[in-house]
Amino acid sequence: PDVDARAFLPRLRQLEEEDPQLHIVWDEALREIHVQLMGTVQIEVLKSLIRERFDVDVQVDSGRILYQETIAAPVEGVGHFEPLRHYAEVHLLLEPAERGTGLTFDTACSEDVLDRNWQRLILTHLAEKCHRGVLTGAPLTDVKITLLAGRAHVKHTEGGDFRQATWRAVRQGLMQAESVLLEPYYAFRIEVPAEQIGRAISDVRLMSGTFSSPETHGDMAVLTGRAPV
Repeated sequence: PDVDARAFLPRLRQLEEEDPQLHIVWDEALREIHVQLMGTVQIEVLKSLIRERFDVDVQVDSGRILYQETIAAPVEGVGHFEPLRHYAEVHLLLEPAERGTGLTFDTACSEDVLDRNWQRLILTHLAEKCHRGVLTGAPLTDVKITLLAGRAHVKHTEGGDFRQATWRAVRQGLMQAESVLLEPYYAFRIEVPAEQIGRAISDVRLMSGTFSSPETHGDMAVLTGRAPV
């Protein structure tokens, strides 16, 4: 029988809790469940697991490669939010970080400039949003964001004001930055008969992959390297 995707979502959340690498996203506009997976093997494993646990057969449509974005050099961003009877201003420093570190948040703002509670709120707002780059709208990663300064109004500032100012500061910084598009890569190890190593090298080059010098073990050859997904 057909299963409503929205009603089935909590069951997939159970699997996500058991395996944090399984990233489940609900698309409200399309009313579809999107899953971030690495290759056909993981797809088949997930389908088999769902069948065993929930007695449901699922179909997986052809997906797309998930890119991410980062920045090439430090940049400052300023966010200002001041409609009638509201006020907040946030100054952020965005810096490129090591690959694989994701987004990290810190503050270098003096409490004489902005109260600690407001600073904590800004850090919370930074962490609660999936920030997206300005090249393709892909998720932002490997960036350290530091709070430099901020301003609040005694009468007119509310918590939501800093949310708007914080997100605007990130966006304004990204608009000024040199953005970098990150493509996912596989680390591979290929073992083939020695006489076929030339064909394997040619295939990897066609995929724009890189590799180390082949190693020979008897009549077999091993090729290791990296290639785009």
